[in-house]
Amino acid sequence: MLIWLTPPFKHYKTQYFTFFLILAFADPLIYYIYLIFGLYPLNFYPIMTFLLIVSLSNIKKRFLWITASVVVLILTYIYHNDQTKLYVFCIILFSVVLYQIINKLLQMVIQQRVLNLFLSMLLFYTMISELKLIAITINAYRGSMSYLLATFTQLFFGISFSFITINTKNFIISSKPK
Repeated sequence: MLIWLTPPFKHYKTQYFTFFLILAFADPLIYYIYLIFGLYPLNFYPIMTFLLIVSLSNIKKRFLWITASVVVLILTYIYHNDQTKLYVFCIILFSVVLYQIINKLLQMVIQQRVLNLFLSMLLFYTMISELKLIAITINAYRGSMSYLLATFTQLFFGISFSFITINTKNFIISSKPK
């Protein structure tokens, strides 16, 4: 949890500040809710994942976000006793996060002819997040082991995001074959 507290400081005043702020406070907040109220942590992951979607979005229509948040809250409430459905719901939401990051990366490649190091790393980080949810959904025992290994791997991303921002490094993509 401590590692993820530093990236928001590095990304302050960038478009990814809120994204890293959510990542920094999601797990500690969910953990304390569990300790204090005894509420199952998985019930809060769809909400946190939805907040990640909102933080990456350029859509400014309040009605759309209010409607989507109500749908997420209702589905989370409906599925709160079914772990598998909650995991599948989180996987679907993480697919939207993944789509947003891929879209941003491809826009940069197409428009500026560069491959951004930060977006590439963020893409891999998000893919690992989604894969660990898929693994635990498919097989709870083996998935738990994969989940822990993936989480350990993501710590390196947390450290990296403490130094790398969207403005750090772009690799020029040559349009002429060598």
